[in-house]
Amino acid sequence: MHRVIWIVLLFATGAAAQVVPERVFFDVPANIAVNPNPAPSAQLAAVPGYPADANRLTLIALLYRPNALVHGPGPYPTVIVLHGSGGMWPSDTIAANAKTPLERWGQRLADRGFLVLMPDSFNPRGIAGGYSNRRPHHDPAIDDAVCSPNYERPKDVVAALTYLNDRTDVDREHIGLLAFSHGSQTGLNAVLDASVDLGNYTVDYVNAQNQTVDLAVPSPVRVPAELPFPRVGLFYYPGCGHFGYHGSPSSKLAGRYMPDRRMQVVMFHGTNDSLMGVTDPNASPKTGNLYPIKLAVASGAQAAAQGVPNPFVQHHIFHLVNHSFDETTIEVPGNWNTGLESKDEKANRLAHDETLKWLEYRLRRHTLTPEPDPNVPGGLQVRWDGRAQLRYKHQTSTNLTSWGQQGGDIIGQGSVITLPVVLPVEQRSFHQLLIDPVPAPVNEPDYSSFFLEYADFTY
Repeated sequence: MHRVIWIVLLFATGAAAQVVPERVFFDVPANIAVNPNPAPSAQLAAVPGYPADANRLTLIALLYRPNALVHGPGPYPTVIVLHGSGGMWPSDTIAANAKTPLERWGQRLADRGFLVLMPDSFNPRGIAGGYSNRRPHHDPAIDDAVCSPNYERPKDVVAALTYLNDRTDVDREHIGLLAFSHGSQTGLNAVLDASVDLGNYTVDYVNAQNQTVDLAVPSPVRVPAELPFPRVGLFYYPGCGHFGYHGSPSSKLAGRYMPDRRMQVVMFHGTNDSLMGVTDPNASPKTGNLYPIKLAVASGAQAAAQGVPNPFVQHHIFHLVNHSFDETTIEVPGNWNTGLESKDEKANRLAHDETLKWLEYRLRRHTLTPEPDPNVPGGLQVRWDGRAQLRYKHQTSTNLTSWGQQGGDIIGQGSVITLPVVLPVEQRSFHQLLIDPVPAPVNEPDYSSFFLEYADFTY
C-alpha cells in the first residue's frame, strides 16, 4: 500500500448544521470551448444571474461549503462531484438542491470539512433532462457529441479546477474527483497520463447505414500545468469501453490508457451492471466484455512500461449488484449482513466507507500538535485528529535520520488521538505520521464472497 508521509518538527500550534449550497457560475475556458457554443436550456437561461451569452459556455454548479464555526475558515480539502447521465437536478428542474443521492454526498462531505463543487454539465449545453442511452450516432436524438464524456464533458473538469484555483478557501494541493457513471467516464478521460499518446483519436460511430465506423474526434483535453491536479478519483460504475476512444476496449496492452501518475484511482462495479459486461454473474469463472477490468489491466501495463505504480489502486467488484447501487439507502447497523439489507444496499454501504476513507487519506492534511502531558511533570504529549478508517504509525527521531515507532498501529475512529512522547524531556524531538487506509474487509466472512477478485473472471 502506498503511504503518504507528513514530517513535522514538534512545535505548538494554536454537529454541523445542514449546509445550504450556493449556486455559482463559471466558464469553460475559451481556448477549449467549442465554436459556436451550444445554447443553454430555457430553464437555465431563466435562472437569475446566469449569463446567457453566445460567446461563453457558462456552467452552473452547486457549492457546498463547510461550516466555518465547526471546521474553521479553510482552506478546505475539496471534492469535485460529477453527476451521471440522469442529470443533476430532481425532476429535471433546476432547484435549490441536487438529486437526493448527489445531495447526500454534498452534505456528508461538507459535514466532514470538505468543500464540494458539483457542476451541471447538461443544461449549459441545452440538455434539460437526462442524457441516458446516448452514444456516437448519426441520429441527433441519440448522438452524444454535444456532451461526450470522452472529449467534450472533460472540459468541465478543467473549468472546475480553473474556478477552484481562484478561491482562497480551497486547498489547491488537495483536490479530488467523485463521479458516477457518465460522470465517471468523464473523469477518467480528464486525467489521462502524459505518457499516453494524444495522437489521432476516433470513436465507434453508427452511420446512416447503421454501420459502426471510426469517426475522428478531438483528443483528450489536458489539465493545464498551472492548475491544481486531482490527487484521487473515486469512480462509480463507468463503462470503460469509451466507444473505442482509447483504441480497442478489449486491449490490455501498454499505451492505451493510464490515469495520471500523480493520482490514485478507486473504481466500483457490480456484476449485474450491464456496463461491467458480465455474461452470467453466477458463472465461474465469469466472462463477458469486462471492459472495466481490461482498462485497469491496460493501465497496469502502461504503468509497468513507465516504471511507476498503477494509479488504479483498488477496483471493487460486488457480486450480483446493479448499476446506480449508491442510490439506495444505507441500512442501520443492526440490519447489516441480514435479509433486511439488499445486495445493492450492502454495496452502497461498503463503497461509501471506501470513498470516505480514500478522500480522507489523499486529501486530508494531518497536523501533530504538542502539549504538556498532564500525567508526567515536565513531559510532553502529541495529538492529532484521527480520521476514521485510517491507520497511523507515530514515529519519532532526534536526528531526522533514525526513526522509531512509538507504540503499535492506531486506527482512527473520527476523534482526537493523544499519545505521550516516550523520549527524555531534555531532547529535541521530531515526529512523523505514516498513514494508510485500513484495508477493505474483503476477507471477512460476511464479505469474502461479495468482493470479487480478478481471478474470478476470464478476461
